[in-house]
Amino acid sequence: MKAMKRNLIGCIVIALPLLVGQSLSAQEEQQQASDQELNMQAYELLLRGDVSAKREAIVTQIMALSDSDAKVFWPIYREYEAERAKLDDAEAQVTNDYVKDYQTLSEDEADQLQNKTFDLEAKRAELRKKYFGIMKKALSAPTAARFFEADSQMQNIVDLQMSAKLPANQ
Repeated sequence: MKAMKRNLIGCIVIALPLLVGQSLSAQEEQQQASDQELNMQAYELLLRGDVSAKREAIVTQIMALSDSDAKVFWPIYREYEAERAKLDDAEAQVTNDYVKDYQTLSEDEADQLQNKTFDLEAKRAELRKKYFGIMKKALSAPTAARFFEADSQMQNIVDLQMSAKLPANQ
């Protein structure tokens, strides 16, 4: 009987850390699922609204800058936004041209429209690199990275809104 109790206690001592580890892992997975669900809810709200009109408010909340950093950040942000908005306008024009002529596009027209899209994507990447460097130098790499992470998420939402106009996605 004593040997059985000793074995049982030994098993409990060995198994307890494993059980605790599994419990913590389950809690972490549940937290990640909860975070993902909250992100999806936020994205759904943004999709229903106009991201462009809310960009500055979203950036303000995400960045949570000190007063001194804000004085440096906002002028850079506004310059970036002016250039980014021009690319968005050009992309909207390309999308509208495609939608308008979708049924009757010739080989050349389809080729030109797609090449314009590729050019705009490259310009957007160049713009982001340029302003990452500017922000990194003026503030810090982590601050610049935090902004461009948020900017990328907002751009993904704008891209989804644009792609909803495409005939194949309706």
